[in-house]
Amino acid sequence: MKVKISIETKQYDENGNNDTIFINTEGELYEKNDFFHIVYKEENNTNKLSINKKTNEVSIKKFGEITSKMIFRKNSRDFIKYSTPYGIFNMDINTNSLDLDINDNGIFLKIDYDIKIENLFNGKNEINIKII
Repeated sequence: MKVKISIETKQYDENGNNDTIFINTEGELYEKNDFFHIVYKEENNTNKLSINKKTNEVSIKKFGEITSKMIFRKNSRDFIKYSTPYGIFNMDINTNSLDLDINDNGIFLKIDYDIKIENLFNGKNEINIKII
């Protein structure tokens, strides 16, 4: 099923600087077993957002110029590889909170996490995703 996707990412670095990124796009949503899968394009990447309805676990996979698989579980820490045209970097993600609301109006997701990218960035991100 075709869906509209709105993503707002707020990023705060360790020096108090912040940045906000907005993405509005369309994608495809399909349901399989206990998962919602949403596939959408973002610049030079194809992204797949997977939501486990039973466990509230979320993964965001990027394919293309940037390759990664970020996994978010409430009160959980994960280490991933983040591949870019400039090299591969180690990333540490510590999910502080994950709120998921699935209702007749759509899917609403809020993720708050600490992020460290190998000698490049140390801060906090907040992602708000709306799928209708």
